[in-house]
Amino acid sequence: MKSFKSVNYLFLSLFLLLLLGSTALATNVEINGQTQDKVSEGQVINYTLTINNISPAADYISFDTDLVKIDNSHLYNITNLKVTSDSNKFDFPVNESTTKIVVNIKGQIPHISEEKQYDGVTLIKYKKNTGYAYDRITLINSKGDQIESVETRPFEISLPEVESFREQINKIDDPFFKTYLQDLHDKGLVTESKTLADHLTEDDEWPSYWWLIIGVGAGLIIGIIIGIRMNNSREVIE
Repeated sequence: MKSFKSVNYLFLSLFLLLLLGSTALATNVEINGQTQDKVSEGQVINYTLTINNISPAADYISFDTDLVKIDNSHLYNITNLKVTSDSNKFDFPVNESTTKIVVNIKGQIPHISEEKQYDGVTLIKYKKNTGYAYDRITLINSKGDQIESVETRPFEISLPEVESFREQINKIDDPFFKTYLQDLHDKGLVTESKTLADHLTEDDEWPSYWWLIIGVGAGLIIGIIIGIRMNNSREVIE
């Protein structure tokens, strides 16, 4: 019985040693500055990372960011080694003598809304607002194989207009109107869909002439789509 307990203690000790060893080997990152979970389009971001305990097996530390470069500023500035880069993805060579990296990351949150004019009609389209990161940092070897995922610092882009519209249509009980208005909005007719949503949420009853308005809206969308396709076809032919 005593020998069985001794074996258990031995395995437990080995496990703790391995756990402490792996923790000690992990790259350490400290941040100076703030990175919010949710940000606005065009917002300026500026923070500094101090990276220690870089694995000697790494040949490069790889940086990747979704921030957009600001004029007269570098996306990356490794201040302690006097190295800068304006590329979103940046691989910096390291070796056993690289004990610390202090990197300043500065840029803007990308714009994900796009506005276009078609014969007096304004179309506003939105790209995805999630899946972005201030930084994605990994350690890789000379073959490009990942040795360690150091950190990923994600952010979501706030779209107040989209969030406000979603709150509006959630107040509408009729599933047809909700789907139809969302479809108008998704196609880029943001002002028109919002105007209809405003009226539908203000009144408890929907007069019959709303169907006429909806029919006109549908015709407008079809006309815009046909017009855009015809213009695109002409451009291809030319």
